Amino acid sequence: MKQPIPIEKGHVPFARFLMALGAGITASYLCEPHWNIYAVINGVQVGAIATFVYMVLYTWLRRQRYYGFMGFLILLIFFTWGCRSAWQTHPEIDRLHFSRGEYRALIGRVVDEPAVNNGYLRFPLEVIQAYGREGVTNVTGKLMITLASPDSLSTPTVAYGDELLIPARYQEVPPPYNPGQLDYRRYLANKDIWHQGYLSSTEVRKLGAGKGNPLVATALKWRKSLVTKFERYLPDKDALSVASTLILGYRADLSEELLQAFSNTGTIHVLSVSGMHVVIVFWLFSKLMGWMDGKRKLRLVKFIILLIAVWSYAALTGFSPSVLRAAMMISFVMAASAFNQENRIYNSISASAFFLLLYEPKFIADIGFQLSYLAVLGIIFMAPLWQAILASNHRLVRPLGNYIGMSVSAQAGAGPLATYYFHQFPMYFLVANLFIALPASAIMYLGFVLLILPAGIWATWVGVLLEKTILFVNAVLYRIEQLPMATVRGIWIGVWDSLLIYLLFFSITLMMVNRSKSWFYGTLIAIALMVCTSTITGFQRQSQREIIVFNVKRDIAVGLIGNGDAWIYSNLGSLDNRTIQYRVLPGLERRVSTDRIHLVQQDSSYRTESVYVKDRVIQFGDTRLMVYDEDKTYGAQLEVDILLIRNNPRVSLERLIKNIRCKQLVVDGSNHRFTVDRLVQEAEANDIPIYVLKDNFAWTLTLPD
Repeated sequence: MKQPIPIEKGHVPFARFLMALGAGITASYLCEPHWNIYAVINGVQVGAIATFVYMVLYTWLRRQRYYGFMGFLILLIFFTWGCRSAWQTHPEIDRLHFSRGEYRALIGRVVDEPAVNNGYLRFPLEVIQAYGREGVTNVTGKLMITLASPDSLSTPTVAYGDELLIPARYQEVPPPYNPGQLDYRRYLANKDIWHQGYLSSTEVRKLGAGKGNPLVATALKWRKSLVTKFERYLPDKDALSVASTLILGYRADLSEELLQAFSNTGTIHVLSVSGMHVVIVFWLFSKLMGWMDGKRKLRLVKFIILLIAVWSYAALTGFSPSVLRAAMMISFVMAASAFNQENRIYNSISASAFFLLLYEPKFIADIGFQLSYLAVLGIIFMAPLWQAILASNHRLVRPLGNYIGMSVSAQAGAGPLATYYFHQFPMYFLVANLFIALPASAIMYLGFVLLILPAGIWATWVGVLLEKTILFVNAVLYRIEQLPMATVRGIWIGVWDSLLIYLLFFSITLMMVNRSKSWFYGTLIAIALMVCTSTITGFQRQSQREIIVFNVKRDIAVGLIGNGDAWIYSNLGSLDNRTIQYRVLPGLERRVSTDRIHLVQQDSSYRTESVYVKDRVIQFGDTRLMVYDEDKTYGAQLEVDILLIRNNPRVSLERLIKNIRCKQLVVDGSNHRFTVDRLVQEAEANDIPIYVLKDNFAWTLTLPD
């Protein structure tokens, strides 16, 4: 049976460098940035570099002495580099950050292609100058701008490289206010952005254009012209979106249904320009220049041309982390082949990750970066085993077996972490990936041919064939998505669970390869630990009883959790509502199964053994919650545990509690600020606990079993 590719000692030096650099970057994420700690890290790094330089000169004279200590110094330098580089752009560390001063206007450059969505332009602005009392000051930092522009859907008013003058009106990016909600603040922080501003097009003044990186500007302009050519020959909107996204990495307006179909079938990676796309470009150019393999000088020329082709395509698609990883690793492989060096795949992977993190340390927190490397490692480690199991001498069956092995191995590498992040698993990923393998390659080749061909009848025919191929792929994926149990949702696993799954895959692979009792026992231990953690989690879910008042701005969403079921009392239309999907369901799905979440419409009557709703009063077990959002008085007294006040009632709290007595007051985001301030003062005067949801975290009450 084929063995996984072995790791030989001394053949993966970059793995040690990567571990030291990665440990430093990880340490920076575990600690809050602090200037004094940053200064100490800088001091340690300078000391380590100075000592290393001295030791180099010393050992040059004394030959082989203290080499072990010098190796430690190298690792220490990379560790401190990781800590320092990840912190240096944070407002707490960067003394020139624009948020540290008071200014009236900011001047900055657009550093990415603006995204167009529903009449808005969204783009990061790199601030370079600020205008205040002391005149114009040089500053640093990035700001995420959302620009309301009536022309943005047709002709964007802002482009990459534009220099803009904007008012200094911004705020910090808020944290996720609800449990399980997407942490947009962390996402932007990984791009060195901690503030955002919402402006109208009339508040922005363009000072200049073409101020960005010339290489990036040229690549974006070239890509835009290629997208325009696709628009000419692909009239169908979905076909145009898929072709632009799959081939050029252009952030096209993919429909929600189409995006969901790719996601639910486990083929979303096809739409993300990644290693597969770079490999296709590499393979195509390599085959076209196969005649150059005979002589050493021609091999060197071929290497240079391939290098230019791969990195030109990476630039064209926007230098995403997954493309950078693939381009970097393929560059190492090509270099080894061109210079007749033995290729060590683990060292190549480590080197590509090391140099990328050296360039941008925050790639380490990028989900695409993580999944890309795990998928490649899964293929390298497990694919030989699957190839041995599915081995066949038939020329048609053999490629199929190899692709099945690669798909399963890639899913084993990236699947557990993807499930941890996205809380779902596509059950038919193997069927979908087997189906899409050839069509995706055909789409890319046809797309390249269409882009190369001049305008005319041949380009028209290729465009028709490309469009029909894409529409066929879309139709099949829609059918796969509709199969029973196509996607298992609501899978909430922790970091520990993910590690146990990886341990299980690792143990099973080595057990089957080596036929070892030790790895058999390791597999049993991994299974036992997974069963234990699953049992404990299931018991905790069943015994958990909570009431959550979610922060959904001006709307209302109250979650009731108990005995493995959950109810949402809300004025929003259905569970498919975007606010429910992104702000409410994640907090409930981590506690109960998705199919056991029920929606109760506001102003309706509802009754089960656990929940009773009538006249905006919710009875959940022994706990009673009332929603009050109008100036209404009650003739009789009503006692509730929680009183939720909405929509700026003019009645005073003192008068209100004469009829409605409560133990806890909750004020949501539908109330104006002056109403909130009044209610806070009145609650304090009447000694009633109050919680304000406006710009605050969801309110949670844990009930006794």
